[in-house]
Amino acid sequence: DEFDLISSNGLNVYEPDDEKVTELYRQFYKALKCGGKLITSFLTYPPTLTNQCEWDMSKINRHDLLLQKNIFVDIIEAKWRCFRSTEQTKTQLEAVGFCDVEFSGDEARMFPTVIAYKNSVNK
Repeated sequence: DEFDLISSNGLNVYEPDDEKVTELYRQFYKALKCGGKLITSFLTYPPTLTNQCEWDMSKINRHDLLLQKNIFVDIIEAKWRCFRSTEQTKTQLEAVGFCDVEFSGDEARMFPTVIAYKNSVNK
């Protein structure tokens, strides 16, 4: 079956292997009808991991951020800590055929939403 729309709320945050994430996007692309769209999201890198952090720190409550880090990282050891940049995500999506990749960031630019379109003509 082919679909007009696929929505994936951040499956990529569980997978550290970039090739596997690209393969996930490839499978989404194959499952879409021509002209269909993928809506997904991803976690951008925090400032502790890169100097090119995309976060808008003026929109983040630092106390709450520390509390969230303590709960999710230190206490429950959440496994969904796979980060990617906007540019990296765009490159991965375009590599499998998506076009017109649009990003809609949350206010702090921590967990952007992406809309990517499958070409209207089958490749």
